[in-house]
Amino acid sequence: MESTRQTSPEDLALTMARQTNRRLELDRIAALKADSPGMTDAEAYRRLFESAIGPRFEGTIYRDAAGTWEVLEVLFGDAARERQSYTSWVLVERSLFDHKDRRVHRFGWTQHDAVLLQPAEFDVRAHAAEAASALVANGLAGMAVRA
Repeated sequence: MESTRQTSPEDLALTMARQTNRRLELDRIAALKADSPGMTDAEAYRRLFESAIGPRFEGTIYRDAAGTWEVLEVLFGDAARERQSYTSWVLVERSLFDHKDRRVHRFGWTQHDAVLLQPAEFDVRAHAAEAASALVANGLAGMAVRA
């Protein structure tokens, strides 16, 4: 007997959000490449990540509207999709005031966010380049730009 499962409004909203997020990302990549002829997929993704993630990488402590957070991990490609199936990058963080309060998200860096502490030995540009390389290695970047 076949099951006729109805899609809940929540499932439908999540599916639409995933498609919208991916389409916006693809549009940004296409715009970056259109503005700079000869730009590689990896460079376009690196620039996209730099603007979206901002100065947040492992060990960074920053404040946003929701609290003060320590970045535990910044995941890209397949590792990010294991945590959130619809994304190419994700941050894993814990609250500085309640260490049990953790969040996994891809909220973009805003002008209202502020870095409080950052490990000095970390190179933000190298981190963004690593993210772009992971996407290219997974074949995602080339497919995404042609979509």
